[in-house]
Amino acid sequence: MSATAYHRTTCKTAINRVIGMPFNWSLNPYRGCAHACHYCYARATHTFLGLNPDEDFESQIFAKMNIAEALDRDLSKRSWSGESVAMGTATDAYQPIESHLKLTRSCLEVFLRHRNPCTVVTKSKLVRRDIDLWSQLSALPGTRVYCTITTLDEELWRIAEPGTPSPTSRLETLRQLHEAGVRTGVLMAPLLPGISDSKEAILQVAEAVAAAGAETFATSPLRLDPGVKEHYFNWLGLHFPELMHRYEISYGSRHLSQEYHRRIAAITDVARERFGLGERGFRGARQTPDVKPVLQLALI
Repeated sequence: MSATAYHRTTCKTAINRVIGMPFNWSLNPYRGCAHACHYCYARATHTFLGLNPDEDFESQIFAKMNIAEALDRDLSKRSWSGESVAMGTATDAYQPIESHLKLTRSCLEVFLRHRNPCTVVTKSKLVRRDIDLWSQLSALPGTRVYCTITTLDEELWRIAEPGTPSPTSRLETLRQLHEAGVRTGVLMAPLLPGISDSKEAILQVAEAVAAAGAETFATSPLRLDPGVKEHYFNWLGLHFPELMHRYEISYGSRHLSQEYHRRIAAITDVARERFGLGERGFRGARQTPDVKPVLQLALI
């Protein structure tokens, strides 16, 4: 992996209107992600910058240095309705550089000052640093911290998500958030066909996150957009070559079949029922092959 380079940028607005996703507004302090998850759908967004979705996505990180000021302007507009804003929809808002730049924390302070709800999706234990703010924001309907836990298998974690905290660490983060009164949920996403999508694997994660205090649980199958597909297939050929033929047949498009989605949805419903995770994730929405989000709006 190349040495990580950080680029300071600015933005005119902080909040982006999202179409075709289970939330209406997004905010991303960073572009690119040092977590380097090989399945990450956001890899494709680096091509908008003339960079590649491989090493460049992992090593060329862009930080929006004025995002808190831009957010304050956005929330101060008379036209703003006070809806919840989803943070980290493109890349992790708590990736390592956040410990120094504190852009995400600054945005949370703005949300709290405006009494505006927000959510975040993260794999990072750095979210623990901001428990003081999240515990206050959790009083606002529409606020929640979503921890992404894709597997409990540490061997799979090491090769699929090389820059992230371990599953054990993420469960501990979930416990600490729950004990502090922060509303929490878990996204087991994406599910990797033939690797992490068995009924046993889904039920194991659901049981563990319920014990750690999660209120919601949602799953989402792997989607492979152009650029991401090539990167993921290279990784798959290295670690799971026996699955290559299955993937080549299954991923004629970016989505798997509706039958596959229905099977995963049925298992997920069983997991919610069995472990008391009755609330659904982002307002109950499931990603299906019929949902075709306008990614550029959601991810920039």
